[in-house]
Amino acid sequence: MSSTTMPDIRTLAPAVAAELGPDWTCAPDEEPYRFWITTAQEGRGRGRGSVYVSSGREGRGIRLFVDPYASGRDIGRVHVHGRRPEAPGDVVLDDADIRFGRITVAGTKPPRQIAAEIRRRLLPQLDTGMARWRERVEAERAKDEQARALALRLASVTGTTPTQHARASGPVWHLMCPIPFRSPERGTEPEAARAVVDVTSDADGTHVRIELSQLSGAQAQQVLRALEADAAEPEPSN
Repeated sequence: MSSTTMPDIRTLAPAVAAELGPDWTCAPDEEPYRFWITTAQEGRGRGRGSVYVSSGREGRGIRLFVDPYASGRDIGRVHVHGRRPEAPGDVVLDDADIRFGRITVAGTKPPRQIAAEIRRRLLPQLDTGMARWRERVEAERAKDEQARALALRLASVTGTTPTQHARASGPVWHLMCPIPFRSPERGTEPEAARAVVDVTSDADGTHVRIELSQLSGAQAQQVLRALEADAAEPEPSN
C-alpha cells in the first residue's frame, strides 16, 4: 500500500462502530484523522471541542486513527487505542501506570474484520485496565473517607469543625483549635495557645500533623509527657 492510498478513517471508523454493535457510537476527535468510538455506561456524556462525544465517566472508549507520518510497513495501518477514563472529580488519582490496550490493524481489512480484531485483541486489555482503574478509584475514595472520619473525631474533642482543602496530592482536612489553659504564671487567664491539625491519607494510610504554638511552659511539659507515656505503652497483641 502506498502513502497515497491510506484508508479513509472518516468512513472506516463509523463502519467499525456499527460492526461492534448498537451500543457503540462514533465521533471525530480534534484531529481530522482520528475518531473516538465509545459505549455509554453509567454517567452522562460531555462535550470535548465541537464534535467530540464522550461516554459516561466509566464507559469504555477506543480511538481509531491513521498516522499520516508513518513509514515503511506502518503506512496505512489503523491504530486502535483503549481510552483512559476521565479523571473523577472527587479524588486525586494517579493512574499513569494503568494500561488500556493498543493494537494496530491493516487498513486493507474490511470493517467487520477490524471489529473482530478489536474484540479479540483490544477489548480484553481495555476491560482489564478499566477494572484496575475502578478498583483504584474506590481505594482512593475509601482512604479519603477514613481521613474525613478521623478529622471529625478529632474535631469533636474541641468542638470545632474541620474544613477540607484541595491539594495536588489529595484533600487535606484542616482544623484550628484554640486551647484554653489556666497557667500558674498568669493566674486564671487562658493562654493564647492553639493547635493546627491536618489530616491526610496516602498509600501508607491516614496521617495526622499537629502544629502547636504559643504554648506555656506547663502546656509544653504536658504535651511531651503525654507523648512519652504513649511511646512507653506496649503494643497491643494480635
